[in-house]
Amino acid sequence: MHKYRIGLILGTKDTDYPRQIRMGVQNTLEDEGLTLVNLADLIPYHTHTRTAQYMRAVFGLAKRIDLDAVIVPLGTLFGYLESDVELTNQLIHSLDPAKTIVLERDVEGYRCVTKDGRRGMQQCMRHLIDDCGLTRIAFVSGPETSAGARQREGVYFEEMAAHGLAVEDGYFKRGQFSGVCDEVIHEILDEHPDIEAIA
Repeated sequence: MHKYRIGLILGTKDTDYPRQIRMGVQNTLEDEGLTLVNLADLIPYHTHTRTAQYMRAVFGLAKRIDLDAVIVPLGTLFGYLESDVELTNQLIHSLDPAKTIVLERDVEGYRCVTKDGRRGMQQCMRHLIDDCGLTRIAFVSGPETSAGARQREGVYFEEMAAHGLAVEDGYFKRGQFSGVCDEVIHEILDEHPDIEAIA
């Protein structure tokens, strides 16, 4: 029986979100008796002076070794490559579409698994407002370059307005998807100590 080997390309594994993706993929594959090959682990980062050079090496390795499939969480990779659309597209299109699964974003010609950020944000806001009775809700969004972040922040403003709730100055801030938004959170709480929740 063929033991499938599945590659994973993560931009970084040093923050919580990519680490959760890796563990989710790894646990699922192990439960099925499959092997995960985390491609970034095979190329020491210090051997390349720039992020782009490093990711080209990782994608090059993915093309050269005999894997049955490659999983690419493109949203995390896009952020890691500093939202370089051209480079991200070049890298993803270097992989065989028949053996590649893209997570987090739609890429024409590739099998993609994406989340419904709009519906999820609606459920979050309605839970905070309707179920918990909160009215002073702040929001930390992602970078303006992220379509998903813009979609979710749009829902925040829609739900606040639909419930007749004010969005005070300073309730809305931008952060990063790195998982390190401590400064932004402290800024909101310092400016508005009466905040009841931050979405």
